[in-house]
Amino acid sequence: MNTRTFAGLLGNVPAAHLSIIELTAELTRPDGTLDLDAAAARQKDVETSCAQAQDYASSTGRLLEALRWKLLPRRS
Repeated sequence: MNTRTFAGLLGNVPAAHLSIIELTAELTRPDGTLDLDAAAARQKDVETSCAQAQDYASSTGRLLEALRWKLLPRRS
């Protein structure tokens, strides 16, 4: 994993197609609540989607922090 350059950090960010978005839409009832029975039946999909979203958040968070650090005003 290359995290020494911005290009490396950006390259480590997974594709933005997050399955949790589609899965949540599939598990949402017409009244807007989550169908817990359907979610329980798809527990493996839920866990995989959550892990993917967490990986994406971690990768983008590292990139964000690196950019913020680089862009901070420096005292001379």
